Amino acid sequence: MMFINEENGRMGGEERRSMNIKKINQMFLVTVLISLLAGFLPLNRMFPDEGARLLFSEVLLAAPGAIWIFAAKRSYVKTVRLKKIHGSTVLLLFLFFIAIMPLMSMINAISMLFVDNVTGNTLAQVVSGHSFPVSLVLIALLPCVFEESVYRGLFYNEYRKAAPIGGIVLSAFLFGIMHANWNQFSYAFVMGVVFSLLIEATDSILSSMLVHFFINGWSATLLFLVDRFSEYFPEEIAQAFDTAQDMTPQTFGDVLRTFLPMVLVGTAAAVVIYRQIAVKEGRLAAVREIFARGARGGEAGARVHGKRVSLFSVPLVVAIVFLVLLMVVNELL
Repeated sequence: MMFINEENGRMGGEERRSMNIKKINQMFLVTVLISLLAGFLPLNRMFPDEGARLLFSEVLLAAPGAIWIFAAKRSYVKTVRLKKIHGSTVLLLFLFFIAIMPLMSMINAISMLFVDNVTGNTLAQVVSGHSFPVSLVLIALLPCVFEESVYRGLFYNEYRKAAPIGGIVLSAFLFGIMHANWNQFSYAFVMGVVFSLLIEATDSILSSMLVHFFINGWSATLLFLVDRFSEYFPEEIAQAFDTAQDMTPQTFGDVLRTFLPMVLVGTAAAVVIYRQIAVKEGRLAAVREIFARGARGGEAGARVHGKRVSLFSVPLVVAIVFLVLLMVVNELL
């Protein structure tokens, strides 16, 4: 009798898991539709300030997930896996950020061979129109909290219960495609994979939030310094930009020659640091098990009535199609 009760409880848990995946897929479609509808609003008149528009977009992103958590009376802390990490791990995460940046830069450089950088001007306007602390909040703090809570806290943490590796890839794909342009998609996808792996190494979303903050904060800091130096040394900064433009890699080979040595060294260092983070947080065995599953040719995943739980559903596919079409249209215009 005890065995039957335990089996029923297990099946009930798997059915709930399947339902949660379907619900968050529906939530992603709702988020996409809200964003598309917001595109028809006169945002420039509603929010003349670029920073206000950036804040508005982050709120739109987080709203469906926040409603889902509070409507179900869930604990935000437990749902997104917000847990303490060791103080020394924070330092390791900062070193990891430094080590991984050459890879991010190379991916961005490769994407810019084919598409334009559509975010540079937006971020520059945010920085030039606000103080550095406000810019840091808008560009780094809010995205690292809102975006990580949604894409890793909700999507990845639900997907991983059925298929950890599949969850890493799918949540990263959604993170990239939601940016709705090919330039950001490329490095956002890679960042999404890295962020999920960091969560597994620490069992806490705090790690991905910190590295996300470091990456965006670095961009905000550079833009702020350029903006301030431009006020005092306009000719020198203009000349520096002209020189940088002339030195910009023009072919795929140029990009590899420029970035590959730094990428190889940095990525190797990042792997070593990542392992040390997992050791420090007592998660090395858990991380190894995830990769071992993939090496064995697949993941067992959760099953409901003998069938494997799928990470995909009709609402998710519809949302992805909408976003791909939008990205294609944006590139053609």
